[in-house]
Amino acid sequence: MNSRIHGSLVVFGLLVAAVFASPSAASAQQPKLDIKLFAGASGTTYVSLLETGRERDTFLGWQVGFGPRIRKRRWFVEALFSFNRWSLRANIPVSEDESLFLSGRVNSFELPINGGFIPYKNAFFKLFLYAGYVNHFNTKVLVTVSDSLGDSVDLRLRPKELNIAVYQALARFGANFDIAMFNFDFNYSISLNSAGTDSYRTSYHQLQFNLAYLF
Repeated sequence: MNSRIHGSLVVFGLLVAAVFASPSAASAQQPKLDIKLFAGASGTTYVSLLETGRERDTFLGWQVGFGPRIRKRRWFVEALFSFNRWSLRANIPVSEDESLFLSGRVNSFELPINGGFIPYKNAFFKLFLYAGYVNHFNTKVLVTVSDSLGDSVDLRLRPKELNIAVYQALARFGANFDIAMFNFDFNYSISLNSAGTDSYRTSYHQLQFNLAYLF
């Protein structure tokens, strides 16, 4: 885990160096630093590639985070740490006539490294197009398991106990724009490795909308 985070920070450092290396003769073209404090909503879809076909499950969630954005002329890079939580609901069959209902939440955090282009900007509006690499870590699962008789139990589980991968590498594509001191962000992420620990592959798709305040 530490090596993955260290590698991402190295990539961020190289991107920052590339932005700084762009020649500039005017003080107005010097690098500018913004700190983003954001919150938003998400929709996460797990697609299980079974022998009998594809099964999809979509879960709603939210995220909060912060991080630096460095921009120079038409280019920018950013690293935005976030805490993420998404709801989990599932039916687990235990026999032909009996199944358990599971509901709860999954806690995780993300460290994306984004870089992109600023196709248009003026004093009050800026448009950003970007792509990035996301380190996604699932850390804890809190669930309530109920049976058909109404009995239930609360459990605190590790992700692997529900066949959820602890680490996921994601590719992210997005667009956002500044209006004065506010930033509006829309992005889509897709998994680069399996999102589950089962023998079959499980892909991961996520849509996010975030609203940020710029410092």
